[in-house]
Amino acid sequence: MTALRLPDWAPALYESLHRGPELGFQEHRTAGLLAEVLSREGFAVTRAIGGTGLVAVLDRGPGPVVAARAELDALPLQERTGAAFASEEDGVMHACGHDLHLAALAGAAAQLAGRPDLPSGRIVLILQPAEELGSGAARMVDDGLVEAVPHPDVLLSQHVSAMAPVGVLASTPGTALAAAETLTVTAGAPGGHTGLPDSGPDLVLFAANLTQRLHTVVGRDVPPFEQAVVSVPAMVAPAAPGLRAPSVAVTVNIRTFEERVRELILGRVDSVVRAESAAAGLAFGEDVQLAQHSRVPRVENTARVRDRLAAVHEARLPVRHLTVPPALASDDVSVLVRAFGTAAVYWFVGSGEPGSRLGPVGPACHTDAYLPHPATLAVATAAMREAMLAGLAGDLGSD
Repeated sequence: MTALRLPDWAPALYESLHRGPELGFQEHRTAGLLAEVLSREGFAVTRAIGGTGLVAVLDRGPGPVVAARAELDALPLQERTGAAFASEEDGVMHACGHDLHLAALAGAAAQLAGRPDLPSGRIVLILQPAEELGSGAARMVDDGLVEAVPHPDVLLSQHVSAMAPVGVLASTPGTALAAAETLTVTAGAPGGHTGLPDSGPDLVLFAANLTQRLHTVVGRDVPPFEQAVVSVPAMVAPAAPGLRAPSVAVTVNIRTFEERVRELILGRVDSVVRAESAAAGLAFGEDVQLAQHSRVPRVENTARVRDRLAAVHEARLPVRHLTVPPALASDDVSVLVRAFGTAAVYWFVGSGEPGSRLGPVGPACHTDAYLPHPATLAVATAAMREAMLAGLAGDLGSD
């Protein structure tokens, strides 16, 4: 059984990435650090694909092509972990583990590059911007990613999870993550003084009523045996004590597994926006617009490849690789999988306190207190290393 070892520089790289987080499409320092490390380890690096994205290729001759993806971007949160290597960027934090994904991918790639017995073939690393915006993968594809790298036989990706303890891996054969859709409702009116509330439409009240009604769509319009989420994560309007806002923007996020449910929800959202516009004295299509901002397909694991990888992990590493139900989270790695038309496996790496059961075992991702257990980096590095090695050796097969 293989030890959970790390390159000696990997912890320092992780801490440096954590200290200097960058938001989507602004990841210049992050991309530079990874390009430097991977170039040093013998990878041919190409930068500025999709803006700040990069790819790195290790060519060991004819054979399988194994691709692996990690994300460059952070979140707009003020860190409150108290870590010695906490974010030094005001209001920006790696609260979703992307810094650890990057360090683990670089560490795993370096360990393979240094092996004289590495099977022939090619390793393709895809370091993607703006996963949190849901548009970084599409930007790389639009910028020629598919033509820029060898066509992979399998695409691997992993993500930390506070729903499992460190030492546990988890994945799903088939549908693993939900599709996500982001819509924007924008409205405009003359505005005015708050002392004259009867002199025109109140856009903040319109947005508040719309938000409340949208949050009932799943509970009242979607059949109770279906899984879906409709959320309003943001509402933005100009603010001042005496100002009746002249504009407002409402962000609507939708997560579904089935296309028929997605279409049902989109139809209901459209109807609700039209009805609330009329109730507020606003003309839909003139004063109020509804537009799609981004769409991310669901993540699908190639079942037989996923099962083989789970067996590889348990045979080679001191970990457990469990089967779990699909999650209503989303990830735009699905855009890359569809663009390449390849087999794919996406798995979770437990990041909570060891010895716990499945379920919340620490502060959740996307919160200002999230920080993976210190042993998570070694587990993630080993899991990715053995996955890439199995792909090169032909141990994963394909459908």
